[in-house]
Amino acid sequence: MVLPKTIHDASPHDPLLLLPLPSHLPSSPLPDLQPLVDALVTAINDPQSSSVGLGVLATHMRRITRHSQILLNAARTGSSEAREKLDKGDVELRETEYERERVREEIEKCMDYAPTYKDLPLPDTDTFLSNADPDILKNLPNPDDNSYPYALTTARLEQELADVIKLEGQLAQLTKDREAVIKAKKEIKSKFDAVDVYLTDFAKTTNAVASKIKDVAKVPLP
Repeated sequence: MVLPKTIHDASPHDPLLLLPLPSHLPSSPLPDLQPLVDALVTAINDPQSSSVGLGVLATHMRRITRHSQILLNAARTGSSEAREKLDKGDVELRETEYERERVREEIEKCMDYAPTYKDLPLPDTDTFLSNADPDILKNLPNPDDNSYPYALTTARLEQELADVIKLEGQLAQLTKDREAVIKAKKEIKSKFDAVDVYLTDFAKTTNAVASKIKDVAKVPLP
């Protein structure tokens, strides 16, 4: 059965459509429908032979109509609820499919991942194990454990990182010392230049004084 795509709102002018749904739905009126039709035909065509009056038949007709409308309202309500559940399930299905595709893409990325640490010039395993700190070796799992290769690789990388940080610290200190030496050298050069200027001026003054003394020495006495 194909569910309807649109469920129209109940008309405010039709009181049957506004009937509240009872806690227990009535049984299907189909078994009573054909006998009612036969009785109506008999009452209309041959009123004298009919044992049931039209008023009673009209009452039965209203009861069947009422029960039919209640069942129809219940079916509409059930269809509406079923469509809401279907729409909700469709949304959840689409979200699940999206998440599945996203997880699949992430898995493919992980499968295609090429670890860059393999290109690092790490010391071989035997060298690392012979030189590593005892505390590091103590924290490693048993060599028979499946996680041992990963833990060993992690420990080697952490040790390499510690060595790099240590070397960077030494390089920073050497750079600082070099800058201090350059600064001191500049200060010494500045002082040397100042002394050189002073000595040059002093030499000029000395030469001038010596020249004057020579001139005075050449003057004849009276």
